[in-house]
This record gives sequence, structure tokens and C-alpha cells, in this order.
Amino acid sequence: MIKLPINYLEVEQVYGNTIGRGMRSLAVTSTNPGEGCSTMAYAMSKRSEADGKHTLLVEVNLLHPELGDLSGHLHTDWLPTPSSADGCIMHDDDADIDILPAPCDTDAIMFRNLNNMNKLMEYWLERYDVVVFDTSPVMAINRNNIPAESICAMVDGTIMMVMAGITRQTDLQTAIDKLRHHDATLAGFIYNDLYNPRLADELVRETRRFDKWFPNAMEKIRRYVRKSSFLNIEL
Repeated sequence: MIKLPINYLEVEQVYGNTIGRGMRSLAVTSTNPGEGCSTMAYAMSKRSEADGKHTLLVEVNLLHPELGDLSGHLHTDWLPTPSSADGCIMHDDDADIDILPAPCDTDAIMFRNLNNMNKLMEYWLERYDVVVFDTSPVMAINRNNIPAESICAMVDGTIMMVMAGITRQTDLQTAIDKLRHHDATLAGFIYNDLYNPRLADELVRETRRFDKWFPNAMEKIRRYVRKSSFLNIEL
């Protein structure tokens, strides 16, 4: 999982329009796998904690769980839940946030039950200022999965990740319709440019092919490209 620095302007803008405006529960979801949900959920949780809000990051993505990979920086504390079960809450010393990694298949049944989830939400919000959910993709069909739309319907707001140049418009619209059908509140969309760089970035990258022959000229071109407002337009 890529870790975004919380001082990024993009992270600050998303935070300011969600948790910064008083949302206490937030879900980060996507249409398909690999669109950056875990990265953004982690960044939002870390930014929230930096703002003085005691924050819990809950992973409910059984399709591709990633937060358990942070185990080298986590220590475990067992926190009882209202259902008399035990939730394995880990503390990330690097980000100073509490994390509940994805449950095993057996424990996932508890998360699919809306009554249980509502009780868990009440329980967590009594102990935390903010709860952030890293959900599965809305279009993921898996018998062991925790439906993203169920989680999104419970929280104050949902952020939809979109992989620019990859996510199909028809799939995105289907996912949006599915969330709205479950009365989820869409707080906004984030377009991930990982595979769709700006024109300026592509031009700078291409100039490096000629550094061997024209190093000074290529550096001048790169400076021009970086300063050009037209070539740096965000699409």
C-alpha cells in the first residue's frame, strides 16, 4: 500500500470537505479493485489523528486486505465489542492511529449483519472521534465479501475512488446507482492519476531519453514544461 504524506494539498482538500466539516464516520470505496481505497483511507485517518481527533481505521475489504501488512509497525490490543466477541484493534505507531484489520471469514458474518454493525458503530463512536472504513469495491461479487453499499449507507459520507483512464464510465455509473439505491451519501470523487499522468509529466519523462546527447537543452525544455500553465492543466 502506498502511503500518502498528509501535507499533500489533495489530501487536505478531501479532509477539509469531509472530516474537517464535522463528519465522524467516513467510507472510502471504489468501483473496482486497485483504485487506491486503502491508500486514501489510511491518509484520511492519519490526517484526522494529526488534527487531534482520536481515529479508528476499519478494514472491511475481504477481497484484497492490505492493512494487515502494516503489522511490522503495529502492536495489538484486544477491545471487547457489544456482541461479546473480541475485535483485534491494532495501533499503528507510525501514524498514531488505531486499526482494525479485515476480519477472517468466520468473523465477517458479524459485519454483514446490519444490526450488529449499527451497534458496533455506536460502540466505536463512543470511544473514537472519527471512524474511517476501507471498503471492498462496490462491483466486487464474492460470497465472503462484506458489501460496500451496506457500510456506505451507515456512515456520514462516502468517498468514491476512480482510476483515471482505467475505470469504465458505465461501471462507475452502475456503482453510483447501487450506492444511491442504498441511500449512501456521496461526499465526492477522487480521480487517481497513477496510470494517467499529466501531459507535462509525460513530456518531462520523454526528454530524459535525450539527456545523453543534449543534456543542457533537455533541462531547459523541462524547466519550460514545468512552468507552462497550459501543459499542467488538470483534466
